[in-house]
Amino acid sequence: MWSKIQSWALKKAFAKIAPTRISMSGPECEKNNFYSTRIMLDEQSALVQVLDVDKVLVLKYNTETDKCDIEEKISLSDVNVKTIETTHYLHNHYTTYVGINSFIFHCLTKKDFIKVKLKRLLNSIAQSRFNSRELQIKPRYELLSYLIDNHGISKKKFSLVSLMSDIYSLRFFGHPNREQCQNKLRMYVDSFVESGEVSEIGGGYKVNGKAIVTLEKFQTEERRHKDSVKLQYSMVFLTFLLAILASIQAGLVKLKPFIDLSQ
Repeated sequence: MWSKIQSWALKKAFAKIAPTRISMSGPECEKNNFYSTRIMLDEQSALVQVLDVDKVLVLKYNTETDKCDIEEKISLSDVNVKTIETTHYLHNHYTTYVGINSFIFHCLTKKDFIKVKLKRLLNSIAQSRFNSRELQIKPRYELLSYLIDNHGISKKKFSLVSLMSDIYSLRFFGHPNREQCQNKLRMYVDSFVESGEVSEIGGGYKVNGKAIVTLEKFQTEERRHKDSVKLQYSMVFLTFLLAILASIQAGLVKLKPFIDLSQ
């Protein structure tokens, strides 16, 4: 026997029946706020469509079409409350409640509704902070090193979109300057294709063995440049030191003796 609160909770779910297709991403998901309810009937899953006083219209699973498309009306008293499974779709989130009592608790406390709204608020704040930052592209050889470490060694194919999300996270796609940054990164990747470090395969990219050779050559030249700079600084310091010593020897610079033996 159904209690009044159980009937109230079920009617609440049936007041907002979910459509056949549910979008969980993009602008379309912002309108999501409905329920999908299933029950077990003859050991088969059935999708609830309408509650009419004490009758329930359900769609039973059809093994021939692999869909729930067999209509059947059953008495409300024949429904086992423990087998009721209600899924609440809210924006791009969904929560499933097994058993009518679990769904009643959700209706009374709004705990999952508040959790989703709070999570979206925090995500919006984090996205705003991310959007206020300027998107920085890695220098060419740092980008090549990144590609070798993340895609070359594992021989993973990558796309420009996946590369952007890997470098900046998914928040990149909400940044106002994403197209400008993506176009610049595309130019870098295209330059790697032209010089042979990367190959373009079926709309994606693959890192070639030449990338290691190019990177090692750059690192060797970079070390030589740093050693050359250090040597130049050392020569300047040594020249300055020799100039001081020469000035002292010539008497142009006089130093006070540490110990005056004439006294």
